[in-house]
Amino acid sequence: MMEKVRAYVVGGVAALGLLLSSLANSAPWVDVSDIYLRADIQALADAGVITVPVNTYPLMWSGIGSDLSKVEPSVLSPGLATAFARVNFYYRNAVENRGNARIKLAGGSDPARFQHFGSDYREKTDLQASYEYLGDRFAFKLAASAHYDPFDEKEVRLDDSYVAVALGNWMVTAGAIEQWWGPGFDSALHRSNNARPRPSVMLSRNNPKAFETPWLSWIGPWTLTAGVSILEEERAVPDTLLWNFRGTLRPIQQLEIGFSWSTQFCGEGQECSFESVLKSITGQRDCRNAGEAGCTNYGNQVAGYDIRYSDTWFNVPIGLYYEQTCEDAKSAAPWDIVDCGHFGGVDTRFNFDSSQYKLFFEYTDTMVACGLDLNSFNCMYEHSDYKSGSRYYSRSYGSTYDSDANVYVLGLIGQFANSQGFTSLLRFAQLNKDGKTVNNSWAPQPRKEDLLMLEFSYRLPIWKGMMSLGGTVSQSEFEADESDTNATLFGSYEYRF
Repeated sequence: MMEKVRAYVVGGVAALGLLLSSLANSAPWVDVSDIYLRADIQALADAGVITVPVNTYPLMWSGIGSDLSKVEPSVLSPGLATAFARVNFYYRNAVENRGNARIKLAGGSDPARFQHFGSDYREKTDLQASYEYLGDRFAFKLAASAHYDPFDEKEVRLDDSYVAVALGNWMVTAGAIEQWWGPGFDSALHRSNNARPRPSVMLSRNNPKAFETPWLSWIGPWTLTAGVSILEEERAVPDTLLWNFRGTLRPIQQLEIGFSWSTQFCGEGQECSFESVLKSITGQRDCRNAGEAGCTNYGNQVAGYDIRYSDTWFNVPIGLYYEQTCEDAKSAAPWDIVDCGHFGGVDTRFNFDSSQYKLFFEYTDTMVACGLDLNSFNCMYEHSDYKSGSRYYSRSYGSTYDSDANVYVLGLIGQFANSQGFTSLLRFAQLNKDGKTVNNSWAPQPRKEDLLMLEFSYRLPIWKGMMSLGGTVSQSEFEADESDTNATLFGSYEYRF
């Protein structure tokens, strides 16, 4: 039996090498572009093959590589052995391939309405060319893209460009890189790829190995990333700065816990002294003009946590996860948060012959009532001073469904031995559920809508690159207008050399 598994793994690695050799990656981390790679990483983490936290992206390769080097694939089940082969292939190419260039063309009959982890496209037409390099302590990526009829009217972008330097066990990065914080695959409340990446300077722990001291070793492997982003000029408060903080830990194999916190501060017309900046970043309260409403927080603060627990019940792998992200706090204590959105999910994995599948169900609730009136919503991602809210070019950098939404998603990810795969998402969304919007010109003004949408995409290696083809079919019910049925076709092709 062990010899059969070993032969199966060796054959899988050889097939991957032939099919994906033109798709080698040279980044020091896993980005948010590949939902199939993430599904494999999560499967190995649930099984204890990968021991480091895996719910913060970009996800550093360093800790994953250390775990993979300790594994004997022949002792794994056939499904996990195949996932190991794929992840190990991408890891080896990331660290051994010094540099590569790529061209990617993507688009659809309509712009993408929603973004999920690994979405195929964003605008009606996207064309990107890039070159990336990974050295022993230095990495960079130069990327330029052109877009047809973009949502934000930015036809030329430098998104995905970065420079990174390793200093000890820390990675200093400057650039515009997509982030994803949390265990969800369809969306995330605090950070997702819904909005374009923001220009940032970040400091991240490279290898999340556990503390060696007995006093702290009990928290297990841990990650930390922090830094500052600058938001766009075309907003209510131009050039607002955004403080970002994310930490995760994995005290036992089955449990991963994450803590997220960000605050907007400075910007045109706002107080931006060293003292006010320090108070914003440290979460202090402003009581100078406290009236009946009481003290307020410096800046526009958002904080939350997420948790994922995995186990095997009756020989079936099960993952349970939950995220809470909150708009305010009653005090300076970081745990005293209120006005919270909720996100939860459950998933499992299974395989047939040489195919692996991940099945998940997720729920998003951004119907948040702030203040004393429990029926007064329009709170999530909003702020009285920073009227553009927690958004970048009018798109929330949290949930893809923005505020006042209840969304149910059933998803299935399939991967086959020939490196082909598919992603299927069935959504039922109640958008702008209360039918009201924020009374300012900077926040989105969506209609009340009940939406049923099926999204499907299929990827396959072709012409020495990777192609994906897909589409959506949706039915929308509006409060005052007739129902509307829509269909969209989309696709992408990427070639790396």
